[in-house]
Order: sequence, then structure tokens, then C-alpha cells
Amino acid sequence: MQINGHGFRDRERNYEKPDGTVRIAVLGNSWTEALQVPLEKSYPAIVGQELTENGCFAGMHVEVLNFGVAGYSTAQELLVLRQEVWRYSPDFVLLAFYPARDIANNVRELNNAASPEQSPYYVYREGQLVEDDAFRELPALQPRQVELQKLRYRINDSFRTLQAISAIQRAERLRIATTEVKERAGKVGWENLEYSIYAAPQSASMQQAWQVTEGLLEMMRDEVNSHGAEFRIVVLATRPQVIPDAAKRADLMAKLGVKDFSYADRRITEFGAKEKIPVTTLGPPLGAYATEHGIYLNGFNEHNWGTGHWNETGHRLAGEAIAAELCHEMKSPSQAGAR
Repeated sequence: MQINGHGFRDRERNYEKPDGTVRIAVLGNSWTEALQVPLEKSYPAIVGQELTENGCFAGMHVEVLNFGVAGYSTAQELLVLRQEVWRYSPDFVLLAFYPARDIANNVRELNNAASPEQSPYYVYREGQLVEDDAFRELPALQPRQVELQKLRYRINDSFRTLQAISAIQRAERLRIATTEVKERAGKVGWENLEYSIYAAPQSASMQQAWQVTEGLLEMMRDEVNSHGAEFRIVVLATRPQVIPDAAKRADLMAKLGVKDFSYADRRITEFGAKEKIPVTTLGPPLGAYATEHGIYLNGFNEHNWGTGHWNETGHRLAGEAIAAELCHEMKSPSQAGAR
């Protein structure tokens, strides 16, 4: 695994944008960070390859910068945009939105993170969406603790036995964190959250989550527009949308009492049209491909097909679809005239 000098899962980047270059910044969570596949096989890398090879930007070189971080909510992605992304002078900002997690994670009581209290949130106060940074009141690591941790990392890099012990310790911490998440899930019904996005929200918590999410999307649009860049939302395909077996999809829809898996797609698309935010939905093209070819886009072998994150095929299809949408817009007469 490679993390660049600025802390992101991407190749090394300079803050200064080279001449003759179009930069596209991609914000997202684990689906964008894409730790499950080689960096060059991740969908942001595919987008860059496709746009450069197809010459969609009049022969200019295209750089796609990956700012995805596992577990991040839309609120955290907004802060990354403000604190990090503008250093690179992007021309486009793409928000990779995974509705099955991103909506719920924008409110504290629904956030599926192991330590939701350690995250920043935005809440409505007197009709205004403002940052709730209560996490800053938690005990912080002191400089001496940070230096001791760095020393421990350096020692671990040198001794295989210590590396093995650390791996066991990390596995135990992960087991405990996972148990805590499941316990909280039982209290607030998190096991149904991923499925709750396929129908209009019924609970007060999910209604609040949608309201906060849409407010954050407006704030992102305004932030990007104020820097003279273009903002887009890419709604990523969820697992049910790309089940290759039509009978299994129909069975799940019947259990959920929905006619399709597109409520979140439609709502975000309609919201984008109202707020003048271009929206690309990946569920339809990726789902059609999975059905036509009878293959899973999630999972990596016979033991986990259909689970977890996208495999290389899923990333390739997502990257090609996003690039095709951008190419189409760049080549349209209206866009050509605007540029």
C-alpha cells in the first residue's frame, strides 16, 4: 500500500499545477480510496487514463487526484476540500457519493464508524447548517506521544517479530471495534440503513440525515463555484444495483417492498437539477453490464462474490462511465462555447 507525501492514496503530486494540465479532484470514502485494488486499477486512475487517451480536453494532459479516505462522511469531505484540495488548483471537483453509507454517516447517531464521536458533523441551528466540532474537546495526543508512536513505527519496520505482534494487536482492536459497532447497530437498526435508501425516509433520523446531506451538497457547490472550478456529483453504484442475477434482485426488492433500487439516485438527480449541480449515476450502466455478462462487480473470489467493495472490473466500468460522461459534455456545443 502506498500513501503519498500529502497523506492520500495517490501517486506523489506537486501543489503547483503544470502548464497544459487539467486537474480533477475526486472526494470520497473507501470506494474512492480503493485499497482493495492496485492504485492504477482504481476508478480515479481509470478516469485519468481514459480522458488523456481520448483527448477530451483538446490535447491537454489530465490529472485525476484521489482524495478518498475510508470512512469519511460528506462533512469530512467538505473539510478536505477546504483544507487540502485548493492547494492543487483543480479545474473540476467530483464528489463520489455512496448513498448506502454517506447519508447515514452525516448524523452522529447513525454513523457506522467505530468511534463516531471522533468525527466532525454539521447540524442545523436556527435554520443554518453549521459545523459541530465537539470532537475537538476530546483528549488529544500530545507531541511526546506522537514522537513515541513514530519511534515505535520505525522499530516495527526493522523487526519481523514485532511486526507480527503488532498485526495480532491490530486484529484484536479491529474485533473489539467491530463488536462495538454491531452493538450500536442493534440499538438503532443500522442493519437496515443500507437498504433504507431505496425508499423515502420514514424515521426522523433518516429524514434529518437526508436534510443535512443535501445542505452539505449545497455548501460544496458554493465552495467550488467560489474558486472558479466546476462541481459534479457521481452517485456510485450500490451492491443491490449490480447483483447480476435478476431473480435475486427481484427477491430482494420484494423483501424490501420497493419496485427498484433507484430512490436515492432519483432524489439526488432531482436535487442536482434544482440546484444546478450535474449528477452522474453509475447504478444503471454498471447494473446492466453485470446482468448482461453475468458477473459480480463486488468481491474477489467464490467466497465473497457480491460483497465488499468493487473489484477491478467494477472500478474499470466506473472509471469508463465517468470519463465518458465528462467527454460527452466537453464535446457538446454548449460546453465548447462556454470554454
